[in-house]
Amino acid sequence: NLSFRYEHPEEYAKIEKKIEKTQQERDVLYSEFTTPICQSLEKMGCKFYIIGRVKSPYSIWNKMQKKHVAFEDIYDILAVRIIFTPKDIEDENNECFNIYIALTKLYNAHPDRLRDWVNKPRTNGYKALHATFMSQRGEWIEVQIRSEKMNREILFRAKTKATKEWAYGHF
Repeated sequence: NLSFRYEHPEEYAKIEKKIEKTQQERDVLYSEFTTPICQSLEKMGCKFYIIGRVKSPYSIWNKMQKKHVAFEDIYDILAVRIIFTPKDIEDENNECFNIYIALTKLYNAHPDRLRDWVNKPRTNGYKALHATFMSQRGEWIEVQIRSEKMNREILFRAKTKATKEWAYGHF
């Protein structure tokens, strides 16, 4: 991922320019998409925060290569993460699905884009519920739902992996 900028400078520059060019549009889309979600989750009494993330130039390029599509055809450049504090830590998995159900009342879910890594974590321990929803503008947006504990574990693993990779390269 870090070497992409240097190994493919032209492709990197093109994608970076397109990301910058579409930033304002993504900001509006993010706001329009998340406002009803916030209202719904607040009504449910959830403690949560929402962050947006933009796919990295390398990830975009990689998807373009694998799927043979143009930048404009990649629907998950913007993704939304809902990170919540569970009311009961023993029930955090069910709370992921309760949030998912609340979102299905607001938006149409993509029938083929539900990934349950809450009940069946990835081999690296990653836990989250991923779903894709149709925004009011007719654009698909991926939503990642996870508890604060799940998020801390993801961040810890990422730091540990980066530390191991750094140490491996330096010793």
